[in-house]
Amino acid sequence: MKTILSFIYRMMISSIVFVVTLPIAHFGLSMSIGVSSLIALISGATSYYFLKLRSKQKLLKDNHLTRKEYQSIERNLKEAKEKIKRLNKAMLGIRSFRAAKLIGSLQRIVKQIYQIVKNEPKRFYQAERFFFYHLDSVVEISERYVFLSRQNVKNVDVRLSLTETEETMENLLNLLNDDLLRVLANDIETLQLELDVAKQAHERHQTFMDMGQQSFQFEKSEEQKLLTNENPSIKINFTTRTNRDEELIRDERSHKS
Repeated sequence: MKTILSFIYRMMISSIVFVVTLPIAHFGLSMSIGVSSLIALISGATSYYFLKLRSKQKLLKDNHLTRKEYQSIERNLKEAKEKIKRLNKAMLGIRSFRAAKLIGSLQRIVKQIYQIVKNEPKRFYQAERFFFYHLDSVVEISERYVFLSRQNVKNVDVRLSLTETEETMENLLNLLNDDLLRVLANDIETLQLELDVAKQAHERHQTFMDMGQQSFQFEKSEEQKLLTNENPSIKINFTTRTNRDEELIRDERSHKS
């Protein structure tokens, strides 16, 4: 998908360059339509090649690869693509449901590993065993299985050979799963680190919230204690003042009388 979008982008830019260059050369520089078209075509092709070269250089830089290393990886990817086509062709000739399920699973993982390495060539070195050994075994065994299953030969040896081939394909499926995990090992490790960091951040936040809650409860408790201690003294002072006022009133009455 990324390759297709990159191609569309380069085509759009080169087309814009062609469309802009043509009228400039024809009307601005008073060149003939044929010469103007040729100049515009060369300009568009040059811009396309320049963008492609720049994209390739960025790919090499992002993946920390030399040009020689990338060329070697690209060559292996082309060979793998042809082998995948053979596997797809073999898939169409399967008659056994179990074999179709097995080869379908093999096909899915093969395409997955191929696509990952195609998008990020630096992962090729984690998938060398897949490209140099396992992919060849998957394709050859699948083709031989399909060839034998198509032969309408009711023979014990043929049936036994097909059964053994199915068991071998199951073993290959486990090997391909290991290859896929090896390719994704860095991503799994990075994800685990991110999960650990997120977990620690959550724990720190939870600890902070618990401390805040405890502090709030402590302050609330202290306020309640203060209110409890202040109320009796207020009541006592109020009662004492009331009694004193009553005594003054009685003294005044006694003086008058």
